[in-house]
Amino acid sequence: MSTLTIDDKEYNIDDLDDGQKEIVNILNVGTNSVAMLDHMLQCVKAIQQMKTTELKSSLEATDDAQSELKL
Repeated sequence: MSTLTIDDKEYNIDDLDDGQKEIVNILNVGTNSVAMLDHMLQCVKAIQQMKTTELKSSLEATDDAQSELKL
């Protein structure tokens, strides 16, 4: 028996009509899509942070090397 909870009220999915079940399917696809998109967003943010740190380190190393050449 599958149930669906909306606003703290449980509904038996087996008791829904075909139109209601279609809405539940659409909601499930939406929920899964949001989870996937959130995961992708978190991955992009992590890569952006890593590459920003990498670039900052590279620029600081370049600045240090240029400072040593001026001495």
